[in-house]
Amino acid sequence: MTTPVIGSNCDLMLVHPSIAGGDPAGFVLAPDPSQPTGTISVQREKSLDDQQIFLFFTLIMADDLINPDGSQNDTNRSVAYASLLNYLSLNSGISVVTHLGTFLGIGPLGHSATELHMVNGSYISVKLANVTAYRPPISAETFFACVWQDTVPADDALTWETSYWV
Repeated sequence: MTTPVIGSNCDLMLVHPSIAGGDPAGFVLAPDPSQPTGTISVQREKSLDDQQIFLFFTLIMADDLINPDGSQNDTNRSVAYASLLNYLSLNSGISVVTHLGTFLGIGPLGHSATELHMVNGSYISVKLANVTAYRPPISAETFFACVWQDTVPADDALTWETSYWV
């Protein structure tokens, strides 16, 4: 499977240390009627001392799926679906990497997905929420520099003191 790259072979990535060794899984957003690419909706709910965010997006999965860059997607529908279900089975700790940045400490909370399966494809509308303290999204570059490495980190990797912790 190809390494996911937003804007090339995926629109969104999900990451959790317990899935695929912490490697990101790329997904393609369903096209939005108002534009050729998919959208991610971020809704904020503020109380006096806390802030909750909800992320809403719809994924498209098919055996003959076309990537955002026009190339053929190399992940079939059943593999993509199984991958998504792995993330939806978790309670917390998911990082959602988008073109806007990376949302940390995210997880399913209550109703987390509505699925529409057809012969040639699937549309899955997903709802995730922050299950830890809210933090604004960080850049994907910063996020991947914070990922724990078993070996000595590269010069550009962040250290224990400068990484983001969820």
